[in-house]
Amino acid sequence: MGQIYQLSLPILFGIFVGFGLIFYGVGRLALYTLSRHAARDSLSIPQPAYLGTIATAWALSLGFIAADIWAVNARADHATSLERSAIIHMLRSAEPDVLDSPALATGVETYRRLVATGEWQQGKNVLPRNEVEAALHDISGEIARLARSSAPTSLMSQLVHDFNDLQEARNLRLAVGNTSIDYYKWYLVIFLTLLTAVTIAATHADRPRAGKRALAIYAITASISLWILAIHANPYDGLEELHPSLLYANQKHADLAFEAE
Repeated sequence: MGQIYQLSLPILFGIFVGFGLIFYGVGRLALYTLSRHAARDSLSIPQPAYLGTIATAWALSLGFIAADIWAVNARADHATSLERSAIIHMLRSAEPDVLDSPALATGVETYRRLVATGEWQQGKNVLPRNEVEAALHDISGEIARLARSSAPTSLMSQLVHDFNDLQEARNLRLAVGNTSIDYYKWYLVIFLTLLTAVTIAATHADRPRAGKRALAIYAITASISLWILAIHANPYDGLEELHPSLLYANQKHADLAFEAE
């Protein structure tokens, strides 16, 4: 299932249309079976109020997934903002009128480029890259060299603080990218979606025509809802993905700034 979220938007939409057809097909099969049984024993049909029991569980599971997705996206936004801020502060510290360290500026720029093109754009922030680790090592070495020089203590303290923020933001970004999707929650909501379709069929077993229409409306609603959640599930991949240009400018999809780099 992990490969689904890496597909293009139209293909992903087609897959969830297929899910909708499956939901409808399962409901129709249940409706056909239960309506034949209801013709022989009308007292075996569940009351319409019973539908609310299963449908509520489905709606709650869908709501939990939506809440998790928005929370993960908020964490991703926070990590990006923290990382961009640390980069900007460190580049400012490297300027001639502050610490005058071209090596530090080069190291930070190299780190930002490798993160944007490697960890973020190619790897979708799932795994750390060795070249980024090497860039961090170079930055740490330059900070140690500056600390042994005559650099003011206050400036060095701020630089070390910014470097710690940079590492913390990177760790948070990778954690979000690696654990942003909990597949078991999706399995639960899909199971409850199928169960709700069967429940709709059961409560309409004595009215097959009404049951068909109810199943059609439900299948459309469920598949579109799941598709909308799926395209937002991974903050680093999909329709509303965070672009690595955010490491250069505080503006979503600032592609020109990124390409210029």
